[in-house]
Amino acid sequence: MLENMGEGCSDGISCPGVFLPDKESVYLGVYLLNQYLETDCFRSMFPIEIQQSMRFEKKFENAIDPGAVAEILERKF
Repeated sequence: MLENMGEGCSDGISCPGVFLPDKESVYLGVYLLNQYLETDCFRSMFPIEIQQSMRFEKKFENAIDPGAVAEILERKF
């Protein structure tokens, strides 16, 4: 069994041409490895700066080496 872990953070998000309503908080939701995580709410102003990281973990019960995990992920994504 192998365990895969991914962690990420962003310096900022920019979307030219996109308008976010003033005074409403927004959040970022990410679905990865059959897990859904959301950030805390933040200001709706570009560039969006997210001050937290997300951590995704998945155990691959039948994998015996990292190459097997890579093959599983390539087939799914």
